[in-house]
Amino acid sequence: MSQATSSLTPIMDPYGIPQVVKVLDSKSEKFQKLVRYSFSH
Repeated sequence: MSQATSSLTPIMDPYGIPQVVKVLDSKSEKFQKLVRYSFSH
């Protein structure tokens, strides 16, 4: 299992992380508003 995971990591790293960062970056404002809303109640 560990060998398969380590072999997949190089593929996931360059393509997966930037996409996740872009998605989080674009939704960060909505997320912050949601967090503030949930904490204020």
